[in-house]
Amino acid sequence: MVVAGLASGCVTAREQETSPTPAVVRAYLDDKPAELHRHFAVALAQGDRNRVLNHMRLGLAAFALGRDRLAEQLLDDALAGIEAVYADNEEARKARGLWTGETVKDFKGEPYERVMAYYYRGLLYMKAGDYENARASFKGGLLQDAFAEEDQYRADFALMPFLQGWAAHCSGNQSLAAEDFKEFRALNKDAPLPRDKDNVLVLVETGSAPVKISDGPRLKIKRSGATETARISWADPEHPKDRSAGDAILLEDIFRQASTRGGRPFDSILEGKAEYKDTADTVGNVALIGAAVAAKVATERPRRRETKEQREVRQQAQAGAAMIGLGLAVVGGLSKLFAHSIEAQADTRYWDNLSDRVQGLTLALPDKVATLSVEFQSPGGAPLEAVESPILRAGKCGLVWARHGQTVPRNPRAPNSVPPDVMASPIVLPAAEAKPAVMEAKSKESPQ
Repeated sequence: MVVAGLASGCVTAREQETSPTPAVVRAYLDDKPAELHRHFAVALAQGDRNRVLNHMRLGLAAFALGRDRLAEQLLDDALAGIEAVYADNEEARKARGLWTGETVKDFKGEPYERVMAYYYRGLLYMKAGDYENARASFKGGLLQDAFAEEDQYRADFALMPFLQGWAAHCSGNQSLAAEDFKEFRALNKDAPLPRDKDNVLVLVETGSAPVKISDGPRLKIKRSGATETARISWADPEHPKDRSAGDAILLEDIFRQASTRGGRPFDSILEGKAEYKDTADTVGNVALIGAAVAAKVATERPRRRETKEQREVRQQAQAGAAMIGLGLAVVGGLSKLFAHSIEAQADTRYWDNLSDRVQGLTLALPDKVATLSVEFQSPGGAPLEAVESPILRAGKCGLVWARHGQTVPRNPRAPNSVPPDVMASPIVLPAAEAKPAVMEAKSKESPQ
């Protein structure tokens, strides 16, 4: 189970972690990878509030570990939570309310995080050779890029139409592929398009996830640091000394997507929301002052010598003032409540094992080439490490996915997913015997 101390202040019960019984935890962890047991124990204890976030993180970790079936289940569950709120229908729009504090709401992620959940689910479909569902998943991700609360922005996540086109290419639908690549070209004028003969897609992820921080009530997005480049090489098994090489091309800058909405700086959007919040707050203050004035009129005491006609006029005026005061009080209260609900507290939970950039290229390789070498380089071109990655072939095409950096989150708890005292508390896993084995959560978090 997960042990968490009680938080003070206005922290709600939903922001705490529960303590499932050892038997429940053991049963839940039974079919999970051992290296992810502490992460899954946290996910169980944090419940629905962080369910989507935890399943995003664990889905990516399982994908990187080659546990595809588990990754599919986790990402499908995360996408179900996303689509319950961010589908393009009236029911979902009603669910996108402003009357609950952001940090208390169930996590659904910023648009770039939701897009990346569809991205990894689409890659799993590609690994399975299901290119039609892969294309549908990438298309669903592009739709999420157009959503930002109730504002619609131009979808400019170029990686998605590129992958849509590749999936159509692999399924043999060249006319559909041409449409998708045309959409990609409108967003990225520099990256080369796949050739008709290309049959292997190489995707290389580098760098660390964008970081969310709070600037008062506003959310700020920061880049974690410099990102690496990659050089791809391969050899014909019959001529191993002769190697061909090519540089991976930037397909998407995840930080840029995190910090913009359709090319518009995210900070300026939040500034507009802040101004709207201030206006609503001012309206509330004016209305409440008016209500106080009306209340004073409504409760004025009669003069000592007052005729019957004067009394009737005064009573009518006071009744009207009372009604006006009540109306102003309602308007003022609602305006203040509405102002408080808009970005009242920035939600700084984030998907911390994402990458910073996605790079790639497409190749035409014979089946006898089974692996590629991916050499990661520093921004200055110095070699960092080289990994041999298998070409996973399914149907007409093959996929190579490589990542430089941590894919299993260092801290089982996502950044800011619970109050600070809970973040620092130990994670206790039940042992097979009666006595539990205590494993301390690593204090090192994603960069802040």
